[in-house]
Formats: sequence, C-alpha cells, structure tokens
Amino acid sequence: MRIRVAREGKAAVLDVEDTGIGMDPGVVETLFDPFRQESEGLAREYEGTGLGLTVTKKAVNQMGGSIDVDTEKGKGSHFTVRFPGPT
Repeated sequence: MRIRVAREGKAAVLDVEDTGIGMDPGVVETLFDPFRQESEGLAREYEGTGLGLTVTKKAVNQMGGSIDVDTEKGKGSHFTVRFPGPT
C-alpha cells in the first residue's frame, strides 16, 4: 500500500493506492452506496458492512472535496481524495 499527500495549488490531495485484489471497474458506480460490496449475498467473499466508503465519501463531500477511484480486478485500487484549500 502506498499513501501520498500532495498540494495542487491551494488544494490538498490524498492518494491511496494498493496492489491488492482490486475490483471490477463496473462496480465503481455503486461503490459508494450504503451496504454495497463487490461480492454480495450469502456467498460474498469478504467481511464488512459496506459502509466505509459511504462514510468516507459523505465526509469528503461535506468538506467540499471529491473522491475518485481507479481499479482493476487482480491489480489493485487507487483512490484520490481532493480537499479544497482556503478561499
């Protein structure tokens, strides 16, 4: 896992990148919905409630920021969070 913090003008940028299991890019549309996971139902592969990314996105939005994800199954995920700087 790699975590980087940078500055773009007045904005702060947080990059979180891993080389883990990744996700099918088709699930990105619903990734931030409450209680959603890539694998769901009784046969799901991983534990968790499916709330972590929902809470993160809501907090980032309340601070006027944005969150983007680039992911590929079997190769990992890259999340970029941007926070606006002072006006």
